[in-house]
Amino acid sequence: MNNSVKKDVLSLVDSQSIDWEKLNGKSVLITGATGFIGSFIIYTLLERARQNNSKINIVALVRNKEKAEKMFADYAELDMIDYIEQDVCTPIVYHKSVDYIIHCASNAAPKEYSEYPVETMKTNFYGTLNLLDFAKEKQVSGFLYVSTIEVYGALTGTEKISESDYGIIDASKVRSCYPLSKKACETLCLSYADEYGVPVKIGRLSYIFGPGMKAGDSKIVALFPRWIAEGKDIVLKSKGDQLRSYTYVSDAIAGLLNVLIDGECGEAYNIASKLCITTIADIAKTLVELYPEKKLKVIFDLPSEQEMKGFSLIQNAVLNSDKLEALGWCPETDLKTGLKNVVEEQIMLISEGKDF
Repeated sequence: MNNSVKKDVLSLVDSQSIDWEKLNGKSVLITGATGFIGSFIIYTLLERARQNNSKINIVALVRNKEKAEKMFADYAELDMIDYIEQDVCTPIVYHKSVDYIIHCASNAAPKEYSEYPVETMKTNFYGTLNLLDFAKEKQVSGFLYVSTIEVYGALTGTEKISESDYGIIDASKVRSCYPLSKKACETLCLSYADEYGVPVKIGRLSYIFGPGMKAGDSKIVALFPRWIAEGKDIVLKSKGDQLRSYTYVSDAIAGLLNVLIDGECGEAYNIASKLCITTIADIAKTLVELYPEKKLKVIFDLPSEQEMKGFSLIQNAVLNSDKLEALGWCPETDLKTGLKNVVEEQIMLISEGKDF
């Protein structure tokens, strides 16, 4: 964990909106444990346990145990992590008890959707099916399915999207492999809740950004800060006028934990910050303006056919977060602060000769 991520983790473990006592002494299984969201959750739980001398047993489902052990080496002395090394698309094997499940595992980058649409759908659906069967077997106290803003599809005439709103997702487009499979997984989760009593809750993430985004992440909130750190102009492959909800990573993690602990079973919650509603073009302009000494520009260019295959089909997507805020959650990091934190992390990594 680098210093930029650690700074956010330290600020999060003192969050007053999270009822931490409900996790004390519990066992929490997290899939996608080395991914952006999953690893941040684990860092947060480990740091909270270290600072408060509490005990949370973390069960990290990973495809590469060696990589995971290296990521969480700073907390090895706590002896709080069990690793399950397997593909989430195969039945889950773990013989100890589990109280909570946070299911984060998924392809989560536009490049992956366009190049591996079949794998994207298989990972989402079969992975969720296996986790739900495991949750049923273990009789867990809570199952949090980490979903996405993209399940809403394209809406018109809606200023802010609430959890009951739905638009169109064009099933004839390969790019729909991600939102349609995530939407199907939500229905699968609710079906297990209805038929088997699995205590499912759904957190629909807006576009998440912050330190800790993974190498090769092709989302614009990862690419643009990287280009600024490298002293490159920002190249937009569209007009960039899509208005969307973004959320800084520590605010998103606080929201997810709120839903896991205090959310209503069978309900979905938008995880979206009122402080970070903006367009893609404005993100680019904001980054350039934050570093005037670099004398960089925003350039508009035509996308290639392969690049267009990865584009989201959604134009505007601003989420209503009232339902989450009713649980006591409130975002803390604004857009400029969050973007600057990402760029500063990239500058640090480049200076150390490390990969983004």
